Amino acid sequence: MVYLYLLVSYFIGTIMTAYVVMKVFRGEDIRSQGSGNVGARNAGRLLGKKGFLLTAIGDVSKGILVVLGAKFLDFSLEVQTLALIAVVVGHIWPITLGFKGGKGIATATGGLLVLAYEPFLIFALIFLLLLAILRSFTLAGMTAFLALPFVYWFLDYSILQSGLIFIVIGLLLYAHRENLKERIN
Repeated sequence: MVYLYLLVSYFIGTIMTAYVVMKVFRGEDIRSQGSGNVGARNAGRLLGKKGFLLTAIGDVSKGILVVLGAKFLDFSLEVQTLALIAVVVGHIWPITLGFKGGKGIATATGGLLVLAYEPFLIFALIFLLLLAILRSFTLAGMTAFLALPFVYWFLDYSILQSGLIFIVIGLLLYAHRENLKERIN
């Protein structure tokens, strides 16, 4: 049952909201427009606030849906986190779009929100503080995400759970590697 749920989670991740929104509004492939990324930021650049919001809501909902489903099925916290990893992998590497998808931030954020609210609240505070200091959404977000496994560990979650959260964050950092290189330079 767990393996089937993880497979379903991956396929939920492959539903690329920005791709669908762009097709509905303009009949075009978002991958050939703007930055070519299949995410909310590119949808917002191309379609305005409505495109950004619809895409962000859809992508966040994927993470929420998968983790809530795992909770509903009474899976352990570790399996819930594996489902989050699967949906993020599906979003970043969707089989439906030749394994070239979005960067996973919205999907991961939605899942992390319902996975455990206490670490998420601390993550949000770290992000807001760093945003005020660094004035860079990307650097503040990635640094706050990088702190999250340590937040889990500090709040007495298991080493395994903290490690699984680190895998989620590692996926996000890998997907953002080019953005981070630009920001650091």
